[in-house]
Amino acid sequence: MSALNGEAAVRAAQYLRMSSDNQRYSLENQQNAIAEYAGHHGFNIVASYIDAGKSGLSLKGRDALKQLLSDALAAERAFDAILVLDVSRWGRFQNPDQAAHYEFLCRQAGVRVVYCGEPFGEDLAPTTTIIKHLKRVMAGEYSRELSAKLSRAHHQQARLGFRQGGKMIYGFRRLLVDAAGNPRQVLNRGEGKALSSDKVMVIPGPPEELAVVRRIFRLYVHNELSIPRICTRLARSGVTGYDDKPLGHMTVRNILSDELCIGQLTYNTTTKKLQSPTVKTPEHLWIRVPVFDAIVPPSLFRKAQERLSRAVNPVWDQETIIASLRSLLARKGRLSTKLVDEAKDTPCWGTVISRFGSLKAAYRAAGFQPPDRKHWSREAVLAGLRKLHAAEGHVSTSLIRQAPALPSPELVRRYFGSVPDALREAGLPDPTPSRTQYETWQRRKAAEGGECFHRVRWTDAALLRALRQLYDRYGYITISLLDRNGDTPSSAYYIKRFGSIAKARTLAKVPVPTRSEIMSAARQRMKEGTVIGRGPRHAGQRPQLWYRSDAILLGLKRLAEREGRVSSTLINEEPGLPSAPTFVTHFGSLSAAYKLAGLVRLPGRPPQYGLPPAPPRPKCRARGAVLT
Repeated sequence: MSALNGEAAVRAAQYLRMSSDNQRYSLENQQNAIAEYAGHHGFNIVASYIDAGKSGLSLKGRDALKQLLSDALAAERAFDAILVLDVSRWGRFQNPDQAAHYEFLCRQAGVRVVYCGEPFGEDLAPTTTIIKHLKRVMAGEYSRELSAKLSRAHHQQARLGFRQGGKMIYGFRRLLVDAAGNPRQVLNRGEGKALSSDKVMVIPGPPEELAVVRRIFRLYVHNELSIPRICTRLARSGVTGYDDKPLGHMTVRNILSDELCIGQLTYNTTTKKLQSPTVKTPEHLWIRVPVFDAIVPPSLFRKAQERLSRAVNPVWDQETIIASLRSLLARKGRLSTKLVDEAKDTPCWGTVISRFGSLKAAYRAAGFQPPDRKHWSREAVLAGLRKLHAAEGHVSTSLIRQAPALPSPELVRRYFGSVPDALREAGLPDPTPSRTQYETWQRRKAAEGGECFHRVRWTDAALLRALRQLYDRYGYITISLLDRNGDTPSSAYYIKRFGSIAKARTLAKVPVPTRSEIMSAARQRMKEGTVIGRGPRHAGQRPQLWYRSDAILLGLKRLAEREGRVSSTLINEEPGLPSAPTFVTHFGSLSAAYKLAGLVRLPGRPPQYGLPPAPPRPKCRARGAVLT
């Protein structure tokens, strides 16, 4: 330990800070200057607190200064003084009183703050206090002036068509050019320029990525798909972005809103100065510079912006949500996740949870007490499966759904991963799918008899006679015809009884055509429009994809007339319509099917579709009125 004039050296901690934009205050220069000052004034440096590459505008991000203040205010500390090079290293706070406050806290705790590079050092005279305050104001003013200079430079470079930082959206690339505008190289993700004289321009990316950008706009505007649906469809098509990951929700939204898609570089849309919150700049102050030809038509881009503006969610505070839930409760008499999502005047359940923490808390605030639901433990589920197997001799999804001593199959899958995993954990046999089908067939055979099909007895002679009659009526026999005619058992039943359709045809003395004859006849029937449609074979049977398109659209329109609206939930619950995924497979999307059925989007949130409003009826002339 060094000493001065025979006195013990004062324990001191040094604080070093260097911002990334000013290298003359390097950490090494600060450390050397502080060490020299400490040697001449009797300080022994026992600790160092370093904020490298940190701005002095605020305390945010300066972990070393936070720790220094914490240690200085502790009951037991390892130092009695803090050495700083100058006032600007302590901070360039925009409010000079903030810097004085931190220094006051240290001095009140008995820790001196010494500025080694300032002429006043640690003097506390009134004149020194005034000078120190001016120094703090000048340090903050330096940051404000530097911010204004950089802002003007960025605006000037943006007007020349050069990109000013920020992440690049999918479908475009950054091109590095020299001071004369000559291309150097295309920058990859994470790369930057090495010379201050170089500039960065934006260029269109590979043709396959530009094709994806155009496809996104078509799906969003023409097909009216939502952004999550677009992401799902692109993922199924194998489209990937950075790091070979599927395009996410924000990536697609940024593509739809970025004016680079019409060949226009846009800058100064938002402002963030001196670590203040980001503020949206008025549109008349935006800088727009054409840099290349449009990737998508401007009219298509404009329609996308109109739809994006309509899709902006309203701001829901707790009072507004409570009022909307009470209104829904008064109309329906209860509250549920489904009712909240389907109501036009309430937010989605995710928004409710984000504001209240849970749906139950929101329900209680609205004056609704949801019924208590039974909690199923894993042991209770396993015991219920064993009991069901002992009673029925087997376990299936339908039996689980019907059993009062068991939760739904969805909850079983959530607990155990799958129903077979739950059976194995319960110590029950887990048959293979083929074995399950065989046992199901045996149980049905035992219940109905081997010659029964949907409770109708079919002998071999009756089956062959029906096959010959079907051939005499239509002139051909196919698997599709057997499944669709509605008068005979299905083709699968014929195969189970006779081994194959060909054997059944032979036994029924029906000609067996070759493969080419079958295909030629099928094409001819499709050309003539004589393909046989199919109705439900039995009560409750759901239609399949082979229903005619016009029949599906007619059923969709009738559903809208009866319910006043349509949705995927209503489609799935309607016994006379295929499932919602079948609509997507058949028509491309639900919105495309709605459009073909003559349905329109209804006002309000969430988006719903229904019949267009009827035109106003003309007013009738009053009885007894005389026309002039």
